[in-house]
Amino acid sequence: MWHQASKKHGCLDVAHVEEYKDRMMKGAGFLFIGWVMHYLPFWTMGRVLYFHHYFPAFVYSCMITGITVEYGLSLIRLKCSKHFSWNVYHTLLGVLFSGIFYSFYLFHPLSYGMTGPNSRNETSMMAGLRWLDTWDV
Repeated sequence: MWHQASKKHGCLDVAHVEEYKDRMMKGAGFLFIGWVMHYLPFWTMGRVLYFHHYFPAFVYSCMITGITVEYGLSLIRLKCSKHFSWNVYHTLLGVLFSGIFYSFYLFHPLSYGMTGPNSRNETSMMAGLRWLDTWDV
């Protein structure tokens, strides 16, 4: 079924896709090792950890996310016809950027400072951000 849909939209296997996959996996693997080396020591600690403890691991995580998004979008570009890949590429980028902007809008009070009651109060603007009972927002 995948192959039939691929042929319909002009998606073909390209010889240099394997080389591209290897290059991306090496980059992502290097970043994953960096993430583990920065995250694992703090994960094993039994004390309260603050944002600055996780920040280096977060930076590696963001870079891995960038590689993953680039890899997925580039595979579409490499394997599919120009017109189809252009439409899919820009649609997915629009969805991605919309999600990023919505996430910023949703969580910006946590970054810029909260006013009013905390998240335990149902009338608080933070009530919707308290997804788990263990969170203290």
